[in-house]
Amino acid sequence: MERQLNALQAELNRLTSELSQTQSKIASLETRIQANQAQLSAAEAELKRWKEILSNRIVAMYKEGNATALDVLLECEDFDTFVHSYDFMSRIGNHDAEAIAATRSLVSEIRERRAELEEARAQYQAYYRDLQVKRASIQSKLNEQKAILAGLDREVAALLSSRYRGAAGGGGGTWNVGPVNGLYFPVAGPHSYVNDWGAPRSVGRTHKGCDIMAAYGTPCVAITSGVVEQRRGGNAGLYIALHGDNGHLYYYMHLQGFAASGRVAAGQVIGYVGDTGNARGCPHLHFEWHPNHGGPVNPYPLLVAIDR
Repeated sequence: MERQLNALQAELNRLTSELSQTQSKIASLETRIQANQAQLSAAEAELKRWKEILSNRIVAMYKEGNATALDVLLECEDFDTFVHSYDFMSRIGNHDAEAIAATRSLVSEIRERRAELEEARAQYQAYYRDLQVKRASIQSKLNEQKAILAGLDREVAALLSSRYRGAAGGGGGTWNVGPVNGLYFPVAGPHSYVNDWGAPRSVGRTHKGCDIMAAYGTPCVAITSGVVEQRRGGNAGLYIALHGDNGHLYYYMHLQGFAASGRVAAGQVIGYVGDTGNARGCPHLHFEWHPNHGGPVNPYPLLVAIDR
């Protein structure tokens, strides 16, 4: 049984690592697509300006008795063909060389950017489909692990490694990991996480916490005693600010619901894993650690030290 649980955990860790990498790839692609779209829009606006300049010059040349420009324009299927007409270019000499050269360059740039955008969007869709598959696989493995643990009686569970200590039998119980130096692991149930601190995120952001993958509704517990503030809004969805008695601040984000507010004891259930905010379809706990109520610090080493 322990071997089966360890194999499941290894698979969970692998899937979580791949999920994090895919999220980073998607975020990088989003940044690339946004930048390319902005450059494309700028190039299209500049092309429009040069087209107007060319059109005005063609009209002026026609009024001066040079019918060649209008004749060539009418023979062309579209404006792009016209600006690439070397026959026309040779006839007018250098009179409109700047306009022709600028327009040709912009047309080529726009074609390249559109092709790159199409490729990037196709890649984005492929990554997104892969992301959905990995999310489903993680939830399946978590549920499988939970079912195995729930079927163990307390005597058997006590013989397993500390990672699974406290696993409930059919009569219920706790899943708490800890305390280690007075601290409890924030997710009290089957979970998986990797060191995704600093990983790329959308809109040019980087990850300022650690995502702990767990099933919907898995209890979240106070890492230490302190005061809980229930909050909601923005990318965080439903979230908790835990002002620890140790002087540190902890954030629990994307919760499905709250369980406690005000003063809480270490290890007490304070919320439940969910996917609120910008985590739709991917239940997990985004956990942040702000030592001495300052800026965020990578919580991964802290979590590993507790979850041993």
